[in-house]
Formats: sequence, structure tokens, C-alpha cells
Amino acid sequence: MTDSDFNNTIKTFLKDFNEMCRADRKDFLIREKLVTYEHSTRTQRYEVTYRVRSKSNIWFIEAVTDGFWIFKKRFPLIRITRNKDMVDITGVHTGSIRNFKQEE
Repeated sequence: MTDSDFNNTIKTFLKDFNEMCRADRKDFLIREKLVTYEHSTRTQRYEVTYRVRSKSNIWFIEAVTDGFWIFKKRFPLIRITRNKDMVDITGVHTGSIRNFKQEE
């Protein structure tokens, strides 16, 4: 599998994943913060879109807020690493996914 095929597969997954999140109304993240001066927690909701950033053989899929364009918040979801003919997926709830061959 070439780099362009791998990139296209990831982009197709993200397109379908974003559409699924919008259809199921799950296109947001809720973050709870501890506010020390009030001795309580504060819940903040972020409207997000899942995007990919890539470096040499590493792809980061993360949720990005659509807020102010300079200070966008990024929440990591999955990191995909490709070594020769093996693919490694790490991130949230991916402990049961083992390394696999690119063809799979």
C-alpha cells in the first residue's frame, strides 16, 4: 500500500466519522475542570471536528474546536504509526487493537 493510498483511506474514514458524529449529534466534547477558588467543577462543552495531521509515517487524528482561529484547542483521539509493513494504532480505547499488516 502506497502513502497516497494510506492517506486516502484515513481521509475517507475521517469523512465518514465526521458525518456519523453529526448525524448522531455526537460532534462535541465535554470537559470538566476543577475550579480551585470556588471549590467546585466547571463543565465546558466544545463543538469539534475530527481532523488529521501527519508527519513521516505518523498520522494524528484529533478533535479540533471551530472556535477562535488562532487558539484552537486540540484533543488527541488516535495516533497511527506505520513501520515498514506493520501498522500500530494507539489512543483512546485502542488497547485491544494489536499491530497488523498494511494489507489488513
